[in-house]
Amino acid sequence: MTEIAAGRPARDGLTQGERVSIVMPTHNRAHLIGESIASALGQSHPPFEMIIVDDGSTDETAETIAAFGNDVIYLRQDNAGKSAALNRGIAAATCDLLLVLDDDDLLPDGALAAHVAALRARPDAGFSYGRFARFTGPGEEAWRSTDLEPLPEPGAKRLLVQLMQCCFLPNPAWMVRRAAQLAAGPYRTDLPRGQDYEMILRIARSAPGVFAGAVTLYQRKHVAARVTTRGTVMAKDTVTGWIDAERAIFSEIDERWDDAEFQPFGDLPKGPEAQRLAVLQRAVILFMRKVHAPAERHFARYAAMLGDAAPGEHELAIAGDLLGARYGIGEILDESHDPAPLAALAFPLALRRAMARQLPWRMRELVGEGRLADAARLLVWGRRALGGAALFGAASAKIEDYARRARASSSISAS
Repeated sequence: MTEIAAGRPARDGLTQGERVSIVMPTHNRAHLIGESIASALGQSHPPFEMIIVDDGSTDETAETIAAFGNDVIYLRQDNAGKSAALNRGIAAATCDLLLVLDDDDLLPDGALAAHVAALRARPDAGFSYGRFARFTGPGEEAWRSTDLEPLPEPGAKRLLVQLMQCCFLPNPAWMVRRAAQLAAGPYRTDLPRGQDYEMILRIARSAPGVFAGAVTLYQRKHVAARVTTRGTVMAKDTVTGWIDAERAIFSEIDERWDDAEFQPFGDLPKGPEAQRLAVLQRAVILFMRKVHAPAERHFARYAAMLGDAAPGEHELAIAGDLLGARYGIGEILDESHDPAPLAALAFPLALRRAMARQLPWRMRELVGEGRLADAARLLVWGRRALGGAALFGAASAKIEDYARRARASSSISAS
């Protein structure tokens, strides 16, 4: 191991609670890392220290970093993977606030200031988070990007549950208090993908988050290799890699977490409805993450808890996310998912209709792509799993929604 430019530049006027350590793991990104470093050092609220952990690069990464002199702390290690580099950088950090920046991404000016302000306003929050925009090509393209990742409505559900439903926070989009990071533990070195997703779930489980109210990250999209302890993963294999990683993450979550972690709403009084909501939410999230057997067990638990009662408005809304998997429903289209366990539960029609809510637009998407055979398979699965009446009801609701929007549009045009 060698160390280059191991100085800690002073940042006058910053209290310990405002000082930010930026940790950047890197591997063979000499052609990109300079832009990333410059975006961090040029912040209106500058980092107190920037620690770069070189995970065994064989290109000109060290020379590129050396050009920044004492503004950065450079650590080098034999190639051990991104998570190992992150853990080493975090261990070396000295500030109360930590932000991980990938070696190909950029921070908009004001990103650190927005995070610090949000955390200052919410002393109880363990982390802050912002929106991010994707870009391709040279760094100047980032500032013109309109490819914003949508965020769920704040407060609609608990943030932890929203994150379990959709990974809308890559690592550089959040800043975490050092105490919350240490309580969450180190990054896992056994995951080939999804280490940051697994980490933010752990952090959000134990600490509340606060929205920073701004775009705090420009994420560069490109094909690249990621070296892990299990081999090399190509970014072009993203969908397959994410599905496998999320299945592994949520299989372990299901084994270790209680129902209370899946409670979608924080303000519900305890009682039968709250218990049902947590179990139903758990089942839907696991189904979305393609952990089907455990999901079906929790659906059976929910059915037993529901009994002859009618599902409430919250339950119908949760059930409507059943087919909302971000990476598609390929296991349904290729008929590898057996619809029988869902069908055997004989849910009330209102609940089955809600579960089928997203089926019409998925079929429309398939037909629009000319995938008629897949559309037919999806229709067969829906009929077998949820019943023809539920499909008809979901389709009718979609038609009613289109008609309502058309009437509203006509009314606006006429006025």
